[in-house]
Amino acid sequence: MRLLENGYQALNESVLRSAASATKLSEFAEVWARIGADCVGSTASEELRNKHPHHARLREMPLKDMMKSMVIETSCRCWTGPPESFTRLLKTLFQTAEIREQQLILLVLPLLKSKERFLHIATEATRTNIVPVFSSLALQNPFPQDHFTEHQWNQMVLKAIFVGCAITEIEGLQSRHNEALSETIFQYVRERHSAYRTVPSAVVELCEKALSEPSQLRLNAIKSDLRLE
Repeated sequence: MRLLENGYQALNESVLRSAASATKLSEFAEVWARIGADCVGSTASEELRNKHPHHARLREMPLKDMMKSMVIETSCRCWTGPPESFTRLLKTLFQTAEIREQQLILLVLPLLKSKERFLHIATEATRTNIVPVFSSLALQNPFPQDHFTEHQWNQMVLKAIFVGCAITEIEGLQSRHNEALSETIFQYVRERHSAYRTVPSAVVELCEKALSEPSQLRLNAIKSDLRLE
């Protein structure tokens, strides 16, 4: 896909050539530095922004971040060394990156070749206390629904609830739901109710999807008193 229609086309081609031949973190970081120096303040062309409904959050990025995401995808696809060496490179890059760069790495994971190799990066993102980074994985990102185990999935959804994310933006929220998650959410709802605190209506709706009959009866007993938001 052509990214640019203007003078940045030459930079785009040059950067992607460099990315395709990068074999170590220092070379990769040099490519990112070139992008940051030459693309500050620019935005993506309307052609790309309106091209395809998927990965909308990538299209909303500034041009320099979009090009960085292209560099990751190109490097992964064109890598000529052992696949595990690129996996280690991207893991190190994620651990040393700034918040914005961590976000775009998470957003580009679903586009990568043999994306299951990068599960460790995704699970590391679920443990971060930086909500914008966590949200880049948990919300509007198909990677977790495709590659997380049930336990990993449940932990991610629960954390999204705890930190106040809009859980309706979690891809696969309905298809990956399970009884264990419903029961744990029910305990959360009960605790919020006991503390006279509000509960998002979307959380209550998700809770009821797979509750056991005894838990559903207990929820029904307090449902009218819940402070929904």
